[in-house]
Amino acid sequence: MVCKRTAPLLPNADRARPIFMAMKSVMAIALTVTFTATAAEPPAFDVASVKLSKSPDAVIFVAGGMMDPANGKYRVQSIGGNVNIGNWTLGGLISAAWDLGPGQLSGPAWLNSDRYDIAARTSPQTTQAELRVMLQSLLIERFKLSTHRETKELPAYALFVAKNGPKLHPSAGEQQLPVLFAPPARFIGQGSTMQGLANVLGRPARRMVVDRTGIAGTFDFSLTWSPDIGVEVPAADAGPSIFTSLQEQLGLRLEPTRSQVEILVVDHVEKVPTPN
Repeated sequence: MVCKRTAPLLPNADRARPIFMAMKSVMAIALTVTFTATAAEPPAFDVASVKLSKSPDAVIFVAGGMMDPANGKYRVQSIGGNVNIGNWTLGGLISAAWDLGPGQLSGPAWLNSDRYDIAARTSPQTTQAELRVMLQSLLIERFKLSTHRETKELPAYALFVAKNGPKLHPSAGEQQLPVLFAPPARFIGQGSTMQGLANVLGRPARRMVVDRTGIAGTFDFSLTWSPDIGVEVPAADAGPSIFTSLQEQLGLRLEPTRSQVEILVVDHVEKVPTPN
């Protein structure tokens, strides 16, 4: 009987080389694609000017920076491709860029005192989400901003219906940006949800407010109160606090509570932006 030698089950080095080279080429292509996707530049403004506000006591103007009536958060928008924000605190700008509500930003106290002017230009077709990313990139570049996120249990308020029931007016029109006047402080909003109102209330209450009214739908609001910090109010104009006004005017109440809140923590930020 003649026995024939069969080829080994495993390829030898010469046979394995073409397979190895093919695999290497595939991996190289995959790595190139991955690196290209990762290295893609985030959207940025075509041109932007950032400077300290020369009139820190002036009224904030918000052509391009607004508070959303649906959720009470700051938002940024372009008007014909122009974004002009005047006399905003850096805390307000960060909140707008990262879509933060009241109490969701942790950083140095001056974030809520030093004010800045921003004038930028982009395409009129730029979306709200792209504008946020553009503002993030601008703040990171010009203020050397670095951050991280944490989840903490923090003091908060819960918004409930008051004892005698709500005094709400269902909205008959489209959403409009809320208008704030001071002093005394006055909030006028149209087409807002209860959570939107809760987010707006978080600013004068200085804590996050959670909606626990159980009320659905959108409503028009007019709420006047006397601010307790930051504004000198003549005795003749002094009025009830935000807590009393809320019950008397809207039939709602705020109760202290605690809530798990995701916050953005500022690790580093410069007071003076880099030159234009």
